[in-house]
Amino acid sequence: MIKLLISIKHPFEFENALRGGADIIDVKDPSRGSLGLPDYSVLREVVGRVRRFDMSEVEISFAGGDFRRFEPFLEYIAYVAGSLGVNYFKIGLAIKSVDEARVVGLKVSDVLKSFNTKLVLVGYADFKRVESLEPLEVLKVSRGVEADVVMIDTYVKDGKSTFDFLSRNYLECFTEEARKNGLITALAGSLRTNHVLDAIKLKFDIVGFRGAVCIGGRDGVVSEELVRGVKKVIYQTLNP
Repeated sequence: MIKLLISIKHPFEFENALRGGADIIDVKDPSRGSLGLPDYSVLREVVGRVRRFDMSEVEISFAGGDFRRFEPFLEYIAYVAGSLGVNYFKIGLAIKSVDEARVVGLKVSDVLKSFNTKLVLVGYADFKRVESLEPLEVLKVSRGVEADVVMIDTYVKDGKSTFDFLSRNYLECFTEEARKNGLITALAGSLRTNHVLDAIKLKFDIVGFRGAVCIGGRDGVVSEELVRGVKKVIYQTLNP
């Protein structure tokens, strides 16, 4: 069954996402970019709540940022992700060079080898306006650096979704290539509820939301009711 990832900015959004049916709680700061690095205190509190209430079925994702080049501090961020025991650590590759992207992937992968944290490399659907690697190139990089998950998101958050930039044929090719290489696939990027059916048909393993499940948009607050609505669509699609 496809997993539902809900991105939160504030610790108090955790319960809303969880009660609504989120399978993965993604911690990030939307005001700092597509994969904005959250405050350490927020991540620590979310991890603490999961441990305190022994919610082993809940997975936690942590956004490490959007990178134009390798930065030495990235290894430290990866170490924090691993040492806190998060399930997924996401890095956005807003990079032009395949070689530079490999450096980023290899450095982070090397740090995470000591932990049980999965490395998620993110390519952008709007890569042309970002002037970064396209998602299929990110997939090739992922294969070579022992990443676990490849994700598609949008870099610019202006209401346009992944489907405004990439065709369904492209996305189908992406998931097929990922499966051939043993990679988990995730889809995000200003998605709306009607995109759930597309994600399932295209055989993505994870589908991610924030803006569509917030009252007040991406910078608003996650709504339990809106999350439950997305979860209901997933269930009804899989159980017609």
